[in-house]
Amino acid sequence: MKTGKTYNGLLAFLVNLAIISMFSASAFAVDDGARAYWKGRDGTQGVSVQYLNLNMQASDSQQFDPGQYIYANSDAEANIFIANYVRHMTLFNRPSSLAVNLAGGSVDVDVSGAVAGFLPPGVSVGDSFSQSASGYADPSIQYVINLFGTPPLKANFDLLDYEPTWTIDAAVMLGLPVGEYDDDKLVNLGLNRWFGRIALPIKYHFGVFTRGYMKSLELIPSVWLFAENDDFLGQKLENDPMWQIEAHLTNDFTPSFFGSLDLLYRSGFQSEINGVEVGDDLDIGNLGFTFNYQATDNLAIRTSYSSNVFGDNDLDNSIIRMQFVYGWHRDMENMKKLQGGH
Repeated sequence: MKTGKTYNGLLAFLVNLAIISMFSASAFAVDDGARAYWKGRDGTQGVSVQYLNLNMQASDSQQFDPGQYIYANSDAEANIFIANYVRHMTLFNRPSSLAVNLAGGSVDVDVSGAVAGFLPPGVSVGDSFSQSASGYADPSIQYVINLFGTPPLKANFDLLDYEPTWTIDAAVMLGLPVGEYDDDKLVNLGLNRWFGRIALPIKYHFGVFTRGYMKSLELIPSVWLFAENDDFLGQKLENDPMWQIEAHLTNDFTPSFFGSLDLLYRSGFQSEINGVEVGDDLDIGNLGFTFNYQATDNLAIRTSYSSNVFGDNDLDNSIIRMQFVYGWHRDMENMKKLQGGH
């Protein structure tokens, strides 16, 4: 009986390590999320579906970021659904992962006073107007490779012997400009331009690396890069790089439940239309929290909330996430079948 309990505990631990590594970045310039860069065993796969609600009120702000639905003198709400597939592997003898994201949804924007520089057809400076868009957004792919601190995780005993402290990864994301785009509209789901992100996730694991006792401090500096949109209301839109830093302090409360305190700060992204600067640089600092519940061996449910508490006082924003993640590894599923007598 004791051997059976030990086996059950090891299996639960291995499956849990597989599924907590399933979270991945979206193509939207929001947070990756807590424990997004934890590593799974080579061959671990996962799918997730998440819902994002983005609210932006810029009633007194001149910031302008069509990629995040921020327009001067506006009230915007976006409801986005993101489907994700990720596979963990060993490449160049380093733990790695490759993720694909598909996104779509809707966005509604009410502008109380149009500002010169980005006026839709038929709208004059000072006019109020509303626009909306729905459909599919730009998909993205992301590759992550560990640079330091994580050995190749090719077998279960590699995971059982794994006691991380400091780890450093490199992540590269590329967005594909194939989302729905109307060149006569200010508001779109697609960006009509290539874009990408380079990130350097840094993690410090402390406490006992055992289910129910794991803790981490995570810091993710990154930069977003955007090509030009050569048909933005018949004009050329360019943006400076957007600098982003994200941080999470995570803690296991029980073997099936962890929480996190979250920080997200974004700056830069000065817009230019036909070479003339429009609006101000972004300056948004969010604080929030995440709760993650392991419902079954393979299924996790995550929710998070954040809102801006520093940066531009004239800009209000909030981010709400609900995510369902299903992860698996063929060997672990076979172990479960053997345990069940199949």
